[in-house]
Amino acid sequence: MQTIHSLSPTGNNTRFILAGFIVCALTFTACERKTMAGEPKSPVNPATQPAEPVAKTTTFETARLGGAIDKFEKAPTAKNQALVELAFAELDSEIAELDVRVVKTNGSIRAEAAAKSVNLKNYRDAEIVRFTKAQPVAAVEVTPGADSRSGAQKMKDTAVKVEDKVEDGAEKVGKTVEKAAKNTGEAIKDATH
Repeated sequence: MQTIHSLSPTGNNTRFILAGFIVCALTFTACERKTMAGEPKSPVNPATQPAEPVAKTTTFETARLGGAIDKFEKAPTAKNQALVELAFAELDSEIAELDVRVVKTNGSIRAEAAAKSVNLKNYRDAEIVRFTKAQPVAAVEVTPGADSRSGAQKMKDTAVKVEDKVEDGAEKVGKTVEKAAKNTGEAIKDATH
């Protein structure tokens, strides 16, 4: 014999709604893909990879540097180049501060500062490559007007200009890295005295 509750319309509706909710919850949680620790990463399609480096440690300096390089890639002017170089200097200063903190502290604070420093250095190195790649594009701007040179001569002249720009960019990057290393060394020297 059935009870009155099981035959009432509200009881059936409630059970129906509850069963529907449970089925939906189980469906959505079962469809979610979770990555296990030992599971190898699936191959990444290069077309979907981000075009620019992504900082593991996001700071004001990393955001500013990324934005400055984005702007330089779109409009390679002397002003935008100066903004990129300023952003590199500010990031190098942040890295130097972290290196000083590594020398002056210990324990978890030291480990955190060391990890941030490594992350920022890796990000800086990746952005240096991106900035250097963007510089030859700036050098190959097309000037309007007739040019009587042959296609081969134009290609050769352009290759020479690009080579010069890449060398200049590499030299600038080298100077920036040397300056940062010097500043870091001085900061560490000051911190230990």
